[in-house]
Amino acid sequence: MRTKTTKRFVVAHAAGKDNAVSELAAMDAVIDLMLASASEEELGKIVVENVLMFDQKMWMRFASRSDTATESATKTKIMDTATKCMKLIEAMVEKTESTMEEASESLQRVVGAAADPSSGEFDVPLRADALERMRNELQAVTVDERTLNTLYAWIRKSDENGLDGMVHILQRLLQLYAARELDEKSSALDKVIRSNAEAWPTSFAEISNEGYNETAFAKDLQRRMEGVVLNLPNGSYAQRVQAEYLKEIEDRGKEFFAQAQK
Repeated sequence: MRTKTTKRFVVAHAAGKDNAVSELAAMDAVIDLMLASASEEELGKIVVENVLMFDQKMWMRFASRSDTATESATKTKIMDTATKCMKLIEAMVEKTESTMEEASESLQRVVGAAADPSSGEFDVPLRADALERMRNELQAVTVDERTLNTLYAWIRKSDENGLDGMVHILQRLLQLYAARELDEKSSALDKVIRSNAEAWPTSFAEISNEGYNETAFAKDLQRRMEGVVLNLPNGSYAQRVQAEYLKEIEDRGKEFFAQAQK
């Protein structure tokens, strides 16, 4: 449960103003919230919710507020709060670095599973057996925003270095992740979702022969897309990857049903 909802809205609103006066007001609002916080837990929440504000300007504002305070107790409270915030930020940075390292190690194992077991080399485009090894390795990996952020960073780096083969492998990894998250095991569409992209035409043909028509496909797909939009954080990597995967399936499905009507 979030606390001090009204005050947090004021902070967010002030931070959105693009000028020095409102920036100062936003910093003061956050500092005032922290000074008024009743517990370490509330202080931690405020820091997390406003973490992007904690730069050199914020620390200078703490110092300025302390210098201009007229009472010794107020000076002490401001600097004590600044010290606590600094420790919280340091802990967050350390945890993030540790998590990123863990994410990299996990992704390396999944990517490594795509290599030929006998030669250790990657055969690109990936064959079905390589994708299956990656899929199996991925089952043991918790994929969160930090993991996806790491994966996108690898894709950008590989693209910059002209490593097209690695870009292909990493993009297939994103597809495997999306398929895992979207597979509800509840309708015929899930057969397509869990299939490799190369097998989509075959999967569409099979579910069509079983009575799954274009109307059912459109309705089912729309429900899945609405779930991605409504249930995942707006603008998150998870939302982006899963929405793009569903869009690819939508395009291929429309092609299949259009051809089937000819």
